[in-house]
Amino acid sequence: MRFNVNLPCEYGEDLWKMPPFDGNGKITKRVSNGLENVPYLYSDLARRHALENENNPSNFRVKEVRLVGSGARENKILSDLDILLICPEIDEKSADALKMMISYILLCDRPKHEAIDAYIRAYDKYAERGFVDITSQTKSLIRKYNSRLVSRYNPRLRNNPECCPAI
Repeated sequence: MRFNVNLPCEYGEDLWKMPPFDGNGKITKRVSNGLENVPYLYSDLARRHALENENNPSNFRVKEVRLVGSGARENKILSDLDILLICPEIDEKSADALKMMISYILLCDRPKHEAIDAYIRAYDKYAERGFVDITSQTKSLIRKYNSRLVSRYNPRLRNNPECCPAI
């Protein structure tokens, strides 16, 4: 089962034929477009989840983004994207629930090359498997969606770089 949602970035067939990284180790449009769809969904879902569970959305802010899996290890073209959001203050049950919700949109019932698997954790518990930290290449994206996550909860934080001091 898959839910269809209007996403901010196209993630179509032209992008699936790209490797995750170019020859200089920079993320390609495949990763940047696929990645933008993850925090877009995450920021709305995490805010709703936090408020429904009497939690502060600020506890769900993303601090790091990593590409994991075969895309990170082998720069594979015909593989899914495995994206890990590191959110140091998130609790494990919330992370699991949010991962499941995002999976219904970006992963379930999709061919492997089209799928985006988003992991959400307080830390990378499988760091020994290999990853590529893409936080430095995605800082503005992280700020944008962290701001979106907390600004509706606290309008004073809208477009305020102080909402994301860790990045």
